[in-house]
Amino acid sequence: MRRGTTVVENANVQPISLGRKGAALSAVATVMIMTSSSTAGDQPLGPRPASMDESRTPAFTLPDPLVMNDGTRVTNASQWRDRRRPEILELYLSRVYGRAPVLPALTNELVSCDPAALGGKAVRKLYKVAAVDGSWGMDLLVYLPAGAEGSVPLFLGMNFDGNHTICADPGISIREQWTWDGKAKREKLVRPDDETRGRSVGGWPVETILARGYGLATVARADVEPDYDGGWKHGVRAGMTRPEDWGAIGAWAWSLCRALDCLENDPGVDAHRVAVVGHSRMGKTALWAGAQDERFAMVISNNSGEGGAAITRRCFGE
Repeated sequence: MRRGTTVVENANVQPISLGRKGAALSAVATVMIMTSSSTAGDQPLGPRPASMDESRTPAFTLPDPLVMNDGTRVTNASQWRDRRRPEILELYLSRVYGRAPVLPALTNELVSCDPAALGGKAVRKLYKVAAVDGSWGMDLLVYLPAGAEGSVPLFLGMNFDGNHTICADPGISIREQWTWDGKAKREKLVRPDDETRGRSVGGWPVETILARGYGLATVARADVEPDYDGGWKHGVRAGMTRPEDWGAIGAWAWSLCRALDCLENDPGVDAHRVAVVGHSRMGKTALWAGAQDERFAMVISNNSGEGGAAITRRCFGE
């Protein structure tokens, strides 16, 4: 993450000057502090009962993100940049989210552009981001305010149930997706009904965002990897011989970075002012994307919960 400010409270961190790259400390350190596993003297690892009585929260100790693995304290920006930041990222690559494998090269194709979408309020674009060998691809839906002068800042996020659910716009194509049928206990490939258009509009205030001069871009979770056990067989991890080496959140975060690659070439987008956003499991995804990719100007992670912005060592909540 390059710009913006993330506040980590009660971390007992001494401030140092990191210049313009200071926000990158916030993103990586937030991921470290909130999700670090227990050590001696803290709560044991493993399942634990939910506690809603904050007065019964046991004592816990947070790791200091500005102390390196060998005990050396970070005192300047170069130490953070060259040593401590890579240490923290390596912990998460090797022990939590996994590493992206070598994947086929990608192409970005502008499939359609409507300069008068939403009754003339927006420019709607659809990009196809796909592997050159045809093994995988995702639809990147982009809305920009109509009549904007120059490039605009933009929010980028992954949606849960398909691009067509974020807005009732009939111009958004409905794509087939793999889902899990809980009653039949099996997976199936379905085309969502037209009635599902705009079903998630409460979480995606498209017209409000456009009216305030911002753009919005989104990709569907199922395009990258359907969210159920075995869904990896129908996403970007399908070709991996060891899919467990790279987790679903890692794959989702990677895809948002690839979406940013595409947006960098859109003249209507100010690629230096793109905020990556997400809710719940996609909130975890936004955090991990922003921690790895410093091109993102801001991370907005909502209700990311355990394994996200919740403090794992603090035994409180679900």
